[in-house]
Amino acid sequence: MKNHNCGDCGIEEGRLHERGCDAESCPFCGGQLISCDCCYKLLHIDCSEGTWTYSHGLTRAQSKKWEAMLKNKGRVPYVVYPNLCGRCGKLWPEMFRVPDGQWESYVPIRERRCMLCRPCFDEIKKLIDAGTIAASIGA
Repeated sequence: MKNHNCGDCGIEEGRLHERGCDAESCPFCGGQLISCDCCYKLLHIDCSEGTWTYSHGLTRAQSKKWEAMLKNKGRVPYVVYPNLCGRCGKLWPEMFRVPDGQWESYVPIRERRCMLCRPCFDEIKKLIDAGTIAASIGA
């Protein structure tokens, strides 16, 4: 597999994202670093609506503490983990959407975090529908 560059900050695989990159993961929660609340939670700062922090963000001193916490924990280097179909293993399957109820009806709870390619989803749906119809008529 060839190396990729981050689509947001352009950094090469294995290196740290540029600070403020949309694609950087938080080393504490695994979410998007620029939008998670870990800095507030870990620094014990109230950022609820109406507070100074809510409208202004971290102070310079708080930002320094947060940066030190990130450095101590270890920022997450950029590495591409490709999307694979959880059934057939197709690399980078095209994404598609189905209504939540349909997804929940056809994909078992333990598999819902997996990605499926459209042909596999359609095949699963076809198999389940055929089995449900056969079961309802006593076949």
